[in-house]
Amino acid sequence: MLVLLRNMLGGRSPRRNVDKNRQPTALITGASSGIGRITATYLAERSFHVIATSRSLERLDTLAEEMASRKLAFTPIELDINRNEGVNRVMPGLIADHGLIDVLINNAAYSLWGPIQTLSISEMKTIFETNYFGAIRMIHSVLPGMIEQGSGIIINVSSVLGRMATPFNGAYASSKFALEGMSEALRTEVKPFGVKVALVEPGLFNTNFQQNTVMAEGVDGKETVYTPLIEGYRKNHDRFQSFGKDPVKVAKVIHSIIESRNPPFRNPVGADARAGIFGTRVLPEKIYWPLLDKATMR
Repeated sequence: MLVLLRNMLGGRSPRRNVDKNRQPTALITGASSGIGRITATYLAERSFHVIATSRSLERLDTLAEEMASRKLAFTPIELDINRNEGVNRVMPGLIADHGLIDVLINNAAYSLWGPIQTLSISEMKTIFETNYFGAIRMIHSVLPGMIEQGSGIIINVSSVLGRMATPFNGAYASSKFALEGMSEALRTEVKPFGVKVALVEPGLFNTNFQQNTVMAEGVDGKETVYTPLIEGYRKNHDRFQSFGKDPVKVAKVIHSIIESRNPPFRNPVGADARAGIFGTRVLPEKIYWPLLDKATMR
């Protein structure tokens, strides 16, 4: 409260002295593949010291070898963001060793697929541990330092499904809806301290994300009342796969957010993401929902 009063009255709270000439540090979770891996390479090529995390250090080996061969600043870290003890054990030492974290990119996530009726509470809790609570754990670990230095940016990688939910993606969409809601509140809370928050909302890109989707135990290989609808969904989904774009576009958007003095809060990436979000905002429900049904299950 005292800090907020000082800001409103024009006073300044104590800030850590920061060397403006030092190499900025970006920490990326889920960096062993897909958007996380490509973003790690993209930022390292642009003079960032990239700290890349994965639950398995071995999964970062090839990326570490590539970075070393190109003499890029890169630190691979084994980190399980799903557990308090994992983050609490690793992050204090990491920050002590590497100094300030200028950019946190919460990218680690996976998709759990199936009708809501088939999803167990255990499966839902597990996906929220990674996609939502994992992001909060990382924010808790870096935010005190960002506030102390009076700068920093937190980028939460959401999805177009964080703005609109499609059939059988309810588990993933709900975790991303929660991430977006938390980010909205966080953005306002930390702005007085010079810390920025932004969301990235990719559409369909050519990564291994779809291949790594976890099927709900209640639907995997089983005949249910949803089977005809699932078959229709899969036919449509296979057709849409051809529209997937190069994920480096997401990395470019993330970099532009970091470099911007006043970045947009929400950043849809891809024509499909922009069109889907536009439809939810503009079309009447009696038009939007039939279109979504036809595009996904019919």
